[in-house]
Amino acid sequence: MVKILIILAVIYFGYRHLKNKMLGDMGMDGSQGNAGQASTDDVMVQDPECGVYFPLREGVPGLVNGKNVNFCSTKCRDAYMKKNS
Repeated sequence: MVKILIILAVIYFGYRHLKNKMLGDMGMDGSQGNAGQASTDDVMVQDPECGVYFPLREGVPGLVNGKNVNFCSTKCRDAYMKKNS
């Protein structure tokens, strides 16, 4: 049983390796990407209310003085808006 799992793992990782070699640095959607570089969604930003860093893609958007600002949670967004309105 263990030999079968090892063989399956080798086949799977071999497939993944060949797939990556064949696609190069093409993205999942077929567009050319920057291999090894973070996308803008992966950028860490700081919450202006509590100071916590979080991934931009997980942020809660808010509009402050006509400027888009991201918060770590709705609680922080609401507290910031209440203090700055």
